Amino acid sequence: MSIRDLSAHLFRSALVVTTIAGGASALTFTGSVPADFTHPDVVANGDNYDVGVPGQAPPLTISGWEVINVVFLLDAANDALHIGLDFHGIAGDADGDGFEGSTDAWLLGNGGVDLPGLMGTESICIALDLDQNGSLDIISGVSAFNNIAGCGVYTWINGGLLPFSFGAPLPGNQGPHMIGPDAEFTISNLSSLVAYTDELCLDYSGFAGSFADDGVGEDFMVGTVCLTTRTGDTADLASGFGLGANYPNPFNPTTSISFEMAETANAELAVYNMAGQKVATLVNGLVGAGSHEVTFDASNLSSGVYFYTLNSGNMVETRKMILTK
Repeated sequence: MSIRDLSAHLFRSALVVTTIAGGASALTFTGSVPADFTHPDVVANGDNYDVGVPGQAPPLTISGWEVINVVFLLDAANDALHIGLDFHGIAGDADGDGFEGSTDAWLLGNGGVDLPGLMGTESICIALDLDQNGSLDIISGVSAFNNIAGCGVYTWINGGLLPFSFGAPLPGNQGPHMIGPDAEFTISNLSSLVAYTDELCLDYSGFAGSFADDGVGEDFMVGTVCLTTRTGDTADLASGFGLGANYPNPFNPTTSISFEMAETANAELAVYNMAGQKVATLVNGLVGAGSHEVTFDASNLSSGVYFYTLNSGNMVETRKMILTK
């Protein structure tokens, strides 16, 4: 999983996702992806910092439309597919002020509004092509604009931009969803939509955003996942927990940091100055097992020595890097 790397607007990747063992119970949603998707077989696919805000926004503002992880969990025992969109802050908080539906002056001055409760054109949804034949099989989400479990604004489907619509709601049991602070969906009766045994590969397209928040970007997610049992796929599992040396080092102003996760777990990768003050958070949330890489942009920092720390559970590693301008 690539976490919040600053280099791309869209991503497309292939993942291996494992199923819950037989007898597992249905997932309970609370509205928090990191709290709910804790099963060892959850795989998280990191999104990018691809939601822009206008120059009038306060420094370091990140919109609540920013998705930092898309997570999948195949529950074969209950014939269900669970999907979570892990948002930075609160889903639908367009101006990133921590209050969904309360519009800051800078956004109002830019002609936008942060609507409460996914009203107007605010939408969050994900569409699945379960048999990878180029046609969507199901859309799960919420949009007050068209009052359907679909999407009332626009997103990428099969590589093309479709204006104003994510498509009409498609047949199938979409299951419950919960919004706030994250979006969580269950596709139930999965076998009625697609035949699957020990492996299921699917394409997905996701969207979060609104036409009403003029000047704030929408988030687009496009990818491919293969869901299978862990048997025979041990090569896809990480060998351990570790933090790699950043490259280049010294650097100006960007550098790449790699790390390893032995299993899917909550983790934080943060940067500190010599005084021990946190100056940047590069990863904060559910991270999948395996190798990861993130880009750190220090354009707003002064030259000097900095430390970056990976923290997950009772495991912590710290390394030093040097910024030269």
